[in-house]
Amino acid sequence: MHVHSTFSDGVDSLERNLAVATERGLVRLGCVDHVRRDTTYVPDYVAAVRALRPRTDVLLTIGIEAKILDARGTLDLPTHVDGIDFVYVADHQFPGADGPVSPRTVRESIAAGEMPAHAVLDGLVDATIASMRRNASTHRMVLAHLFSLVPKMGLAEDDVSDEAIDRLATAAAETSTIIEVSERWRCPGHRVVRAALRHHVQVVASTDSHRSADIGQYEWVASLEGSSRG
Repeated sequence: MHVHSTFSDGVDSLERNLAVATERGLVRLGCVDHVRRDTTYVPDYVAAVRALRPRTDVLLTIGIEAKILDARGTLDLPTHVDGIDFVYVADHQFPGADGPVSPRTVRESIAAGEMPAHAVLDGLVDATIASMRRNASTHRMVLAHLFSLVPKMGLAEDDVSDEAIDRLATAAAETSTIIEVSERWRCPGHRVVRAALRHHVQVVASTDSHRSADIGQYEWVASLEGSSRG
């Protein structure tokens, strides 16, 4: 559901990724590559995936991954994204009021007592919700590796309140946003998955593969399944 190629920072080509997915008996492959506002490759990327579709029985979807830029939920998207099936919303940096802030800076501010941890986590959740509501009318969205930013800021996913998780799941349900559970980042955990399932949000497993060898290989996600449904 989340496999990168040489169009951005993946090691292998679309063709190689598809070949491995086919060898492993997958029926669906989510092609996803990183974009920024100044990215120009999207039309070529869309055309390349579309060219592969007649050559395979594997369902190929076309996704682009963009970070949340600010507290208003602005995404780092280029102007023209025609032909895209999914926009993957990513918390690569902390979405501050005036733009992205490095997690190291946030961690240092928390340690210095300048930013309370609960305010940081609520701000991240609020910006994620804003991004869903802001873009729901134009894109089908996937929350990519939700909360992968949290440990980089010196915090833990367990520090996120139940109330914040419920607000996030509610917004995902209202905007038809998908939540992915990431093998690479080992997040989000069972509390998020349980909340998503309570709100009838679609939850998918993804590897966030950056090399073809990792496609369809799950260990952590498989171990999470029982506790999330319990």
